[in-house]
Amino acid sequence: MKQEFEMLQEEMDEIIRINKSTSNTVMMVGGVDFSNNLTEAINAYWKILGDKYGFEWNTVEGSSKGKLFFLATQKPIVIPKTKEEIEIGKYDTLHKIIVQLESCNYECEGGCLKNNIAFLALKEMDTSL
Repeated sequence: MKQEFEMLQEEMDEIIRINKSTSNTVMMVGGVDFSNNLTEAINAYWKILGDKYGFEWNTVEGSSKGKLFFLATQKPIVIPKTKEEIEIGKYDTLHKIIVQLESCNYECEGGCLKNNIAFLALKEMDTSL
């Protein structure tokens, strides 16, 4: 669901400046595009605003409230993992790898892993077994 956001007048002024200073003409020299692409410039600025205000930059649409207002999908709030959660995640992943290898009877494209030093070291690290 989209949420309403409001930008500063200075930010709107920057969008207007980009629109005036960037052309949409294409200039190709030796197969290399040297044009100032308006779409790329505007999208880059919306990405900056998206990071600042916490919305998905490519979901923006106008609002009926005025030129400084717009609707966009809010970025999901990511809660950083604690060090303990990161460590638990490492061992959970390690355990899943070992279980998968054991379910294949220790076989892989390279042959048998029952006596593979690297695999045995991983298995030794897995405290859940």
